[in-house]
Amino acid sequence: MARAAKKDYQKEYLQIIRKLDGDEAGRAAATQYLIEAYPHGNVDFSRWATTPVIFDSSELAILEDAATTFGSIMEKVMAKYHRDRSFRKLFALSPRVEELTLVPSGCHAAVPLARVDLFFNRKTKDFKICGVATGGVSGMAAAAEIDRAVHLTNAFHVFSEQHPKIVSFDPVTACVERLLHTYSTWANAEVGRNHPTKPALAILDVKDSPRALETKRFIDCLLNMGYYAHPTTFDQLHIKRVGNTEQLVDDNGPITCVWLRATADEAAQQDENCVRALTRATSHGLVCTIGGYRSWPCCTRSFMEVLRSKDCQILLSSAENAFIDKHVPVTHIIQAATDLSEFYDQENWTLKISDGRWADGVVAGANLSKGAWRTRLVKSIKRHDAVQAYLEQQPMTVAYEGEHEMNVILGVYVFGGKFSGVRACCGTGATISDWKDRLEMDFITVVE
Repeated sequence: MARAAKKDYQKEYLQIIRKLDGDEAGRAAATQYLIEAYPHGNVDFSRWATTPVIFDSSELAILEDAATTFGSIMEKVMAKYHRDRSFRKLFALSPRVEELTLVPSGCHAAVPLARVDLFFNRKTKDFKICGVATGGVSGMAAAAEIDRAVHLTNAFHVFSEQHPKIVSFDPVTACVERLLHTYSTWANAEVGRNHPTKPALAILDVKDSPRALETKRFIDCLLNMGYYAHPTTFDQLHIKRVGNTEQLVDDNGPITCVWLRATADEAAQQDENCVRALTRATSHGLVCTIGGYRSWPCCTRSFMEVLRSKDCQILLSSAENAFIDKHVPVTHIIQAATDLSEFYDQENWTLKISDGRWADGVVAGANLSKGAWRTRLVKSIKRHDAVQAYLEQQPMTVAYEGEHEMNVILGVYVFGGKFSGVRACCGTGATISDWKDRLEMDFITVVE
């Protein structure tokens, strides 16, 4: 018997939208929901795609395996980083940032929360990892709310009638559950201390953080679950002695658990005394600090290069080394001794500034003239920028005020070393940093 052709869910969904003339009524209802879900903040709630990214069960299994495998790799690499001084030198962090990464949090997992960004090729079922976020992990609230909004559209109602077994993911709830589990593990491991069952949880970030609106979403979620939570900033933190007991406090009172949303490089720019209050409280077991700076090296440019070092090849299993060879792009930190001629074939390389985030300050060699590219390479010697193999963008037909070919990136959440949801977004351009017309997208899986 001939094997049935695999269904193209993306094409099917797009055809439904076309039959509904763009589903303007559905979009209007969904956009109104988003406005009501986020009543505060200057946010353009129209910047989302009517078309979701739709995976089948086999494709989802690939992401789940990727999350588990890369989660294991990060844990092993960070464990070696913390115990091996010579290995730490490979990351070339500034003395202050390195000091922050060595503060013990008391948590069993070195990387309790992470987002692994990747390009997924729907034809080959292969993917390439383009960056990692641990400190400052974001986009969870957007992913959860866009999913709820898309479910309100007429197009989704029609599609779900034809495919009733649709799986969605809520990374906000998954993140909160991981936070509470991590705190519980820490509190129960502290012999001789009487830690409260429900922590007074402070979500720590820098002032005027772009993550502030999302933090409010997490606070509401925790409050609805019966937990007290509030936002705080470094300048509010200090250690107070009450009788024979020391406590970390801020303007809201005592704190027993801190979720770090500020990144290590952001913390390094804060007042040292305020940061020291947190690190002292953490290292002395006064608070459980989650999402700590101990995992920050995973976010650096050096991490991708270190993964291919001899130290990592010895440390990791043959399957994990094979995973890196296949899915992690070749990356080099440019040094004075680097032979720049290796990168003259500019169509195959991108340049990433050393002090930028993964999505910032990225230049594709293909976008520059030969002279401009080589000049940038020379300037990168002093800054120790990273040059990385160019990752092919993954286009998809997206419905938003018409139909457009846009490139899609997936942010796979890895909480506690396991797959915990996806943030999808799209845009046009050669690199993420210069994407135009950026849109949030929903991510769903059809189970047949």
